[in-house]
Amino acid sequence: ILLPPFIIRFLAKRRAKKFVSQLPDTLNLLSSTLKAGYSFMQGMEAVSLEIEDPMGSELRRIVAEAQLGLPVEAAMDASAERMNSDDFAWAVMAVKIQREVGGNLSELLLTVAETMTERERLRRDVATLTAEGKMSAIVLGLLPIGLGLVMWTMNPDYINVLFTDSLGKMLLGAAMTAVVIGFAWMKKLIDIEI
Repeated sequence: ILLPPFIIRFLAKRRAKKFVSQLPDTLNLLSSTLKAGYSFMQGMEAVSLEIEDPMGSELRRIVAEAQLGLPVEAAMDASAERMNSDDFAWAVMAVKIQREVGGNLSELLLTVAETMTERERLRRDVATLTAEGKMSAIVLGLLPIGLGLVMWTMNPDYINVLFTDSLGKMLLGAAMTAVVIGFAWMKKLIDIEI
C-alpha cells in the first residue's frame, strides 16, 4: 500500500531535481536566442524544442498556455509552482521586474543563470562539509539499537529485565526518547539552508 506513493514521490523529486539542474543552461540558451534577435516567446519556443525533458516539456506547456491567452508570467508562475522550484520562481520574478522596469533581458537572464550556478556550487560544498556530521548522526543514532541487539543475542536474560521490570520499561522509554531527541538535534545542526 505504501509503495506506490513512495515511488511517485521519488520520481517527482528526481524530476524536480533534474528540472533545477537544467535551469541555468536553459536561461543561457534563452539569453542567446534573445541576443540573436528572437522575441521572448520565440526564444522560449526555440529553447523548448532544443532542451530535453522535464524542462523542455514545461517550456512547451508555457508556450501553449501563452498561445491560448494566458499571460506569459502567469504561465511561468504556474510552472514554477508545479515543479516546486524556488530558482525558477526567482527567474520568473526577474522577468516580471524586467518587463515592468525595462532593461536588457538577455543580460539579466545570464546574471540569474550565473547566480543559480554559484548557489548550486555552494550547496555541494556545504553537503561535502556536513557529510561527516551526517554520518556521525547516523552512527550515533543506530549505535544504541545495535548494541542492544548484540547484548540481547549474547545474554538475553540480562536485557530481558528492560522488557519485564517496570523500572526497566521506564528506563528503556527514557533512553529511546533521548535517542530520538539527540538524533533530531544533530539533524537540525547539520541541515543548512542555502
